[in-house]
Amino acid sequence: MSTSAATRTALLEDADYWRGPPADVGGGWPHKEWQHFVIFGGEWTILFNLNLDGTGAARTITILDREGWQGHVAHCRNPRFRPGRLDATFDQAGMRWRDGRYEIWQHGTGVRLEGVLEPISTPSLTHNIHLGPGAHLSWCLIPRLLASGWFEVDGQRVPFEGRLAYHDHNWGRFGWGGDFSWDWGCAVPDDLASPWTVIFARMNDRARHRTTATSVFLMKDGRHVRYFRNAEVRFETEGQMAPRPSGRVPAAAALLVPDEDHDVPRWTRFEASKGEDTLSGQVEARRRGQVLIPADNDLCRIVRLNEVHTRVRVEGRIADERVHFEGPGVLEVVRG
Repeated sequence: MSTSAATRTALLEDADYWRGPPADVGGGWPHKEWQHFVIFGGEWTILFNLNLDGTGAARTITILDREGWQGHVAHCRNPRFRPGRLDATFDQAGMRWRDGRYEIWQHGTGVRLEGVLEPISTPSLTHNIHLGPGAHLSWCLIPRLLASGWFEVDGQRVPFEGRLAYHDHNWGRFGWGGDFSWDWGCAVPDDLASPWTVIFARMNDRARHRTTATSVFLMKDGRHVRYFRNAEVRFETEGQMAPRPSGRVPAAAALLVPDEDHDVPRWTRFEASKGEDTLSGQVEARRRGQVLIPADNDLCRIVRLNEVHTRVRVEGRIADERVHFEGPGVLEVVRG
């Protein structure tokens, strides 16, 4: 292992471990936490999420976008993990950390998979993002990895190797259905030799009348080269996706939401500038499905996590170097 890889491993082990519920639980919102992985396969995209739901139980969310959208949510009553470690088992799914790489698997119902993801970027931490009174969320971001493994649908196994991937880890205390919503996305280049990765986010109140925070991260060769935030970033949207999602999970929760909605714009655009540095992105939404989660303060109200397959074009100039790439992306639009 090279010095740089050893340093990256040490940083990841120090930043990305499971937190678990705090000892001083007290009143207020319950602890929530998830580990999120996205693998970009060119003709397909996989999302894999291990999620502590705040009740002591957990769920595994697996989504495949391949000429269509399909997803599955598996509930786990007794997740096994240790705060301070990265390993976790959620019944037939889980993750572990071995030799400086993530190993993930899902052997249950729906899209089955196994993957090994090697980080080629250093982590970035953002603590205590405000989500309303007594509510906050922290974010560990590992924006670029190389993934190899396989996924299986209806008995057909598809191997992959050296695919670009994204990983983040969120934890905090908040309630689904609280006074917040967000638009978050990431994108990687078609050309594996291109060094760029971009992540963008906009936090709003639930009614989307007020933007509370904006951010754009730009990475080159796994290094954070520019971080734009708040007044340095402007978002705009145009058009609407088809009002009926391609799929919704879990199916039982879909009975509590209208058949159609207008959650996701057809185009999301951002403009970021700081001094002489500029960056812009055009995000075209192509297909979407929804993960449905009951609101913590009203179980009859459902929060919609729109998971959207996108096509992204990024242009800019940073420190007199041109930035340009096109490629696949994901966009998560939280509403409700």
